[in-house]
Amino acid sequence: MVGTGAPDERMEQLYREMFPKLYLYASRILPQPSLAEEAVQNTFCIACERREKLFGSSNPQGWLMNTLKNVIRNMLRDRARLAVSILDVMEAGGMSARDEMDVDLLYADISQTDDFRLLKWIALDKCSIQEVSDRLGISFDAGKKRVQRARKRLQKSMEKD
Repeated sequence: MVGTGAPDERMEQLYREMFPKLYLYASRILPQPSLAEEAVQNTFCIACERREKLFGSSNPQGWLMNTLKNVIRNMLRDRARLAVSILDVMEAGGMSARDEMDVDLLYADISQTDDFRLLKWIALDKCSIQEVSDRLGISFDAGKKRVQRARKRLQKSMEKD
């Protein structure tokens, strides 16, 4: 339970009390432990920025849980948008994708891979294959082949799901 000490002491006490609970909740929803930790850390960043609202609440623990739920919802929405952007780029490049799929699962499968980085450069940074090749220090043909392989692996992942 949150004490009545100085604001920094109260925040630290709340952090120690709630971090494990919030992390457990987030890890059951998010596909990777690092994402769950990021969500909880973002929740506490918001709590620090809005300290008055947090400690003005009759239930600071509940306030944190609601904030975490909003953070997770935003993370999942952002990840889904990114996955859709990648798929749009793929389809524009002649690849076909299934209309119905769980983009969060798809994105979780590739988020820590070089394929993701490569497709992100193309989808979000609007890089050409030549620019991607230059970033990787490889020839244009090798860059083109890597993009093709990344698209195929992504498509296989979609078909599997």
